Amino acid sequence: MKKDASNRRNIVKNIAIIFLAVMLVLTFFSNTILNYSLPEVAVQYPMYGTISSRIRGQGTVTANQTYQVYFDESRIIEEVYFRRGNIVKKGDILYLLKDAPSDELNNAINTLTTMKINYQRKLMESTPDYTVILEEIAQLNKQLIEAKQIKSNLNSNRALLISIQTEIDLLNKSISELSSKKTNLETYLNSLEPDTSLSEDEFLAALRNASIDYENAKTALDAEKENLKELQRELVKMANPLLVAQANLDAKVLEKSNYIKENPSTDVPTSSEIMSKENDLVTAENASPSDPAEISRLRNELNSMIAKYFEYIPIQERINQYDIEISVLTEELNNIQRQRNEINTNIEISQNRIDVLQFTFEDIEAVYLPLKARYEYEDIEIEIQEVSKTLLESQDELRILSEEKIEVEGKIMTESEADELIAVLEKSLYDKQQSYEKQKAEDVFDQQLKQIELQNMKREIEVQEALVERLSDKVENNTITAPVSGALLNMRYVAGEKTEAGGVAAEIEISEKGYTMSFSVTVEQARRISVGQQAEIQYYYGSTAPYAQVTGIQTDYNNPQSSRIIVLEVIGDNIYPGQTLYVALGETGRDFETVVPNSAVHEDNKGKFVYIVEAKNTPIGNRYIAKRVDIQVIASDDKNSAISGISAYANYVITTASKPLTDGMQVRLVEE
Repeated sequence: MKKDASNRRNIVKNIAIIFLAVMLVLTFFSNTILNYSLPEVAVQYPMYGTISSRIRGQGTVTANQTYQVYFDESRIIEEVYFRRGNIVKKGDILYLLKDAPSDELNNAINTLTTMKINYQRKLMESTPDYTVILEEIAQLNKQLIEAKQIKSNLNSNRALLISIQTEIDLLNKSISELSSKKTNLETYLNSLEPDTSLSEDEFLAALRNASIDYENAKTALDAEKENLKELQRELVKMANPLLVAQANLDAKVLEKSNYIKENPSTDVPTSSEIMSKENDLVTAENASPSDPAEISRLRNELNSMIAKYFEYIPIQERINQYDIEISVLTEELNNIQRQRNEINTNIEISQNRIDVLQFTFEDIEAVYLPLKARYEYEDIEIEIQEVSKTLLESQDELRILSEEKIEVEGKIMTESEADELIAVLEKSLYDKQQSYEKQKAEDVFDQQLKQIELQNMKREIEVQEALVERLSDKVENNTITAPVSGALLNMRYVAGEKTEAGGVAAEIEISEKGYTMSFSVTVEQARRISVGQQAEIQYYYGSTAPYAQVTGIQTDYNNPQSSRIIVLEVIGDNIYPGQTLYVALGETGRDFETVVPNSAVHEDNKGKFVYIVEAKNTPIGNRYIAKRVDIQVIASDDKNSAISGISAYANYVITTASKPLTDGMQVRLVEE
């Protein structure tokens, strides 16, 4: 037991020793650990100093008034005597002009010439000419005759349109082939290189054999193409008979349908219905006892049915005849269609043959053309020219056919449309004839107006001649001079350029009207400036320094809430537009007992204040506390402020901090 109690005491003692050791270490290093988490501040004493409250600024000198030199003619500049920024005197020559008439004079002369020509033309106008309106009447007569011809040729025009369209399709195909051939020849010609792989004898033998094969293949291909064209012509010829046969068949079918509508078979009994009625009569006659009234009714109905049946027999025979005629017309139409189908089949066979012959021809051509090119290069060029000529001829032919198609399409219409066209043309012809008569009546009055117009034109010519004379007098003056003295703000033209009539040739800043400059200040600074206040020109190294005077305080529209524009009049010698001047306004400087940097002064809703540092002694060293002190700013400049509320050299004032501060916050000083 005693041993256990002794062990426990040793353990408690060891724990107590360790605890005390840890506390001792923390006590010694607590200041260092804490310092690393505190805001770091820079401090200095408030001290005696000078505050300069002068307001400084810089601006560019501008003239109070500019004069724009206008020139009212278009002339070419020969020489320029001054440049922008030069000082000129009244009467100095700015531009020398070329000794040539102005555009205005040339235009005036041209206008005068035109007016005289128009006057002579007016004089030479002959008696009224009715050629145009008579031609229009003749044209309307021609159109009316054509419209009547269109009405009488409606069916033939439709067939003609089909024929023209077929020819257009053939031409389009031909043009496509010619274009492709031309492109291939041009491509081949551009890529052609002389073949030197064969000797002259080998080359001539190869060319002779290839030429024979080429001509045979081309002859076969051309013959088949001609055969195809002939088949296509036969197909075109089949169009009109096919339309006629179809029209005849349709007419006969319509005639049969109308005949059946006129002679309906709805009440005509069939033979089975008659047989059934006869059986009903025999049954009634053999009945016992017989009913005479029923027998009489049945007999009458039977006789009526037989009469209607025999009455309809001629109508049925006529319907059967219609069927025979329709069958014959159908057969004729089928024969024509079979012929057309045979032609189409032959066309397809011919096209297939052409494709095969074309492939064969192209293979032979691929061998022949390179050999031929070595022997006669120029022939290819001639062939290209011939293909181009044929292509142009085909295109011209296509254009003519297209125009003819458009003309024929205009003739495709119904009979009622043709009647309407005739009526419109007849009315147009009547109206044009009435207009012709009216025009002849008005011409007498127009002759009287002509005399009045001639008198007006003569007066206008006299006015234009006076304008030409006035502009001619101006040509003798070949200079543009400065009307006022001052600095040239802008010279618009250089030698060789043409002036713009009525435009500005130069701008002159009038020095006699004085100069101004301006710069921007804060609203607070503007309150310390008044109109009439003089400003000192700084950094001026001339013999006699100019001076400036405030003439206005204006709103700065770029920052209207916090800025103002100070306008000053600059007075002195050797001042010129574009010059940059530095000015200072206000007092030269005052001494104050308590001056701190502007960075030490803070402001919130309670007013302006600074933070001072209070030191507290502790067992482990000094601790520094930031304390707020309310102040008033007496004066300030760009760097420092004079304040009241604290004494100079009494306490450290915090000038900068690494973190935002609050009243009573512990801080650490910057280690120097």
